[in-house]
Amino acid sequence: MLNEFEKQINQIEEALDSWIEKWGLGYNHFAVLYSLASAEQGQCTQKQICDEWYLPKQTVFNICKAYKEKGWIEFYESPTDKRERLMRLTEQGKPHVLPIYHASEQLSERVFTKFGKKKTAQLFALLSELGELYREQIAETEVDSISEAQNQPN
Repeated sequence: MLNEFEKQINQIEEALDSWIEKWGLGYNHFAVLYSLASAEQGQCTQKQICDEWYLPKQTVFNICKAYKEKGWIEFYESPTDKRERLMRLTEQGKPHVLPIYHASEQLSERVFTKFGKKKTAQLFALLSELGELYREQIAETEVDSISEAQNQPN
């Protein structure tokens, strides 16, 4: 079952990767730019991007630094938490990033319109349920670590 599930997920990921490549981007760069374009109130943190896209902190930091040097994004202090640094697209960055965001949203809208509202709702509900079942079963399952398993006699 896991192999079939992975196969189906990989097919979707490959399709999305080909979309991202059409824009001349890699997945990580797309994730950062998409997050900035779609961010609530036009601002987000590096931590939010890491958490949402499951990316390493250093990767996101380096990408954001590169886009800051290009003048596409800017950092500023959060008005509510002085320790937090927020990011937003600059006026210079928006013409580069917003077309990618809008086209990606339109693509998604076309796909899910063709898929249908009912099937889309079912898909999201089933994926949510499946994720919860995985979390439950993983929490309930005891495993030996690899090193412990290797030290046991056959």
